[in-house]
Amino acid sequence: MQLSSLLVDRPLAAVAVGLTALVVLAQPFVLAYWAHCEARAKGSSTFDVFLYMFVVLGVVHYWYVRFVRGDSGPREYPPTRRERLAGAYSMAVVVAFLVGATVSPPDPLTQVLYFVPLFAGSFVVASLVASTTSGPRSVATN
Repeated sequence: MQLSSLLVDRPLAAVAVGLTALVVLAQPFVLAYWAHCEARAKGSSTFDVFLYMFVVLGVVHYWYVRFVRGDSGPREYPPTRRERLAGAYSMAVVVAFLVGATVSPPDPLTQVLYFVPLFAGSFVVASLVASTTSGPRSVATN
């Protein structure tokens, strides 16, 4: 059975394939924007930050250091809402693919169908984490 006939017979699968393609094709651009903003705020090279973040584990590590630990280095200004959303988007794509590959059957079409709801759920969680822990942690002084 060809993919085109399968997508005609199952419109939900066609929508899922289209949404997955849109999200995955937008990922490099969102990642480049996030890397540019991070590098500009820290006064470092955009290319170096983008290369580090483009590797999947680089995104996971950078996101952990930036939002969870909160010690990614000094910034000239705090991250904007758009920067936090770009980071959440980048992390949600990685999490949705990893969880989808783990919980779905090995059929590629089923993994694509799982990706859309997993991406939506992981984006909500990632944006909540990014918005609640985005500021620099301050130590209370007495």
